[in-house]
Amino acid sequence: MPAKQHAGKIQTATLIAALPIHIAWGRGLPEWDAAPEPEPVSVFALVDEIGRRTAEVQYVLPDVGGSIETPQGNYKLSAEPTRYLLVRAVFGFGEGADQRIREIGIFVGSQPVAGLPVGQRYFLPADIAAPGALHLLDRSQRFDRNGAVRPAFEYVLEL
Repeated sequence: MPAKQHAGKIQTATLIAALPIHIAWGRGLPEWDAAPEPEPVSVFALVDEIGRRTAEVQYVLPDVGGSIETPQGNYKLSAEPTRYLLVRAVFGFGEGADQRIREIGIFVGSQPVAGLPVGQRYFLPADIAAPGALHLLDRSQRFDRNGAVRPAFEYVLEL
């Protein structure tokens, strides 16, 4: 039986890491509050996106004693490309304030519209010309957003 090789997975991770990556959050549907819906695997967008932030991407490796903690295990940073990508974004105090967040998504290859200020890192849906591919969907993060905190999201993509 054919087997995917680590070298090919590392190459895929390198190609993805070179693209613009954003973490987006959305309102989802209020009925999810009573009965959480499992994440589907065939959607292309969040149900009701609020905005998205440019993500930082780093290579990591699984490490039981690693300082990067996720529900799937611990990781450590790697100076060399690996098949594991740490995708992280810290949202600003006022971004998405007073919203109930029910879903998070990682989009790969999204492009903002032309003419936005250089260095802008948070984008409203109207600021996005091409949404990119939804690579990861997380509907387990429901919380009420307020402007007194800067929420951070970290995910490790295993390729």
